[in-house]
Amino acid sequence: MARELGLPLTKKVKGLLDIPYTVSFVMRKRIQIDSMNELPKEKRPPDKILWDGTSEEMDRWFEDVFGEASSTAKTITIDPSTIEG
Repeated sequence: MARELGLPLTKKVKGLLDIPYTVSFVMRKRIQIDSMNELPKEKRPPDKILWDGTSEEMDRWFEDVFGEASSTAKTITIDPSTIEG
């Protein structure tokens, strides 16, 4: 990840655990925001929750937006007679 982001690793910085918290926070937040941007605009959490909210607020947002049905696994049934052999 550090190589892809172009972070210069010095003798003091051997891996991502050695970088300052602020840099690692920004990297994690960027990944989170990019993931949220894959959702339709009306289903994305507001900036206030995204930046300042707790994980409980984020969970509540997604439960409200997607409902209980989205948290359960969907079952796909395959009829063996339809499979080409």
